[in-house]
Amino acid sequence: MDEGRRRRVGGGFTLIELLVVVAIIAILAGMLLPVLGKARDKARSAACQSNLRQLTMAAMMYDEEHRTYPIGWPLADWLTTTVPPIWYRQLQPYVGRTAKTAGQGIFVCPSSMQRKDQKAGGAIVTGGFWGYLAYAQNGFINNGQRDVGSRNVADPVGTVLYGDTDGWDACLYPDGSGGANVCFRHSGGNERSSETDRGVAGMAKKGKFRANLGFADGHVELRRDAPRRLFTLEAD
Repeated sequence: MDEGRRRRVGGGFTLIELLVVVAIIAILAGMLLPVLGKARDKARSAACQSNLRQLTMAAMMYDEEHRTYPIGWPLADWLTTTVPPIWYRQLQPYVGRTAKTAGQGIFVCPSSMQRKDQKAGGAIVTGGFWGYLAYAQNGFINNGQRDVGSRNVADPVGTVLYGDTDGWDACLYPDGSGGANVCFRHSGGNERSSETDRGVAGMAKKGKFRANLGFADGHVELRRDAPRRLFTLEAD
């Protein structure tokens, strides 16, 4: 082997070889990042489904004890109490917390990236519009009343109890209605993937993707739509 060849063997990579390696790494990264993004979204969606199962089970326990479901939204005079009766407070004792706590924990979808946290340097974090809620209760259940329970639900398999929202409303409304607020944030959506546009800062408006909905029989579905028939208490 001549002297030039020996220097070539011991001298490491050439510039061209390094550029080729960098290009290959960039191509692989470009291929892997979308896959990793989808995997992360699926993991968050699975965690969201777990949250909704726990909430529906908590509502079932509440109904068994009180013979009604929690209150979706109180009448004005009910709001004057120290701890207003509202579902995301009333269910807290059934998930190991005090009723003085508003939302948080399993009441927040891990994909609800919306709120700017000043303590985190203004970073976008989970928590919905108010910072503690990313689900809502079926607006046909105890919205301004307190006497609707499981006995009134003729189709538990086809009746929604809780579902994904942007966190603005305590009650959930079907697609096509004036306040349609089911948030189709999973599988590529975001907090502006509902029919009611809240204009969340820094997010482009997106169409419908997927939303998790928890039903009165305890099961959860990842859906493309949320029609009125899923909200009414009658058998459809």
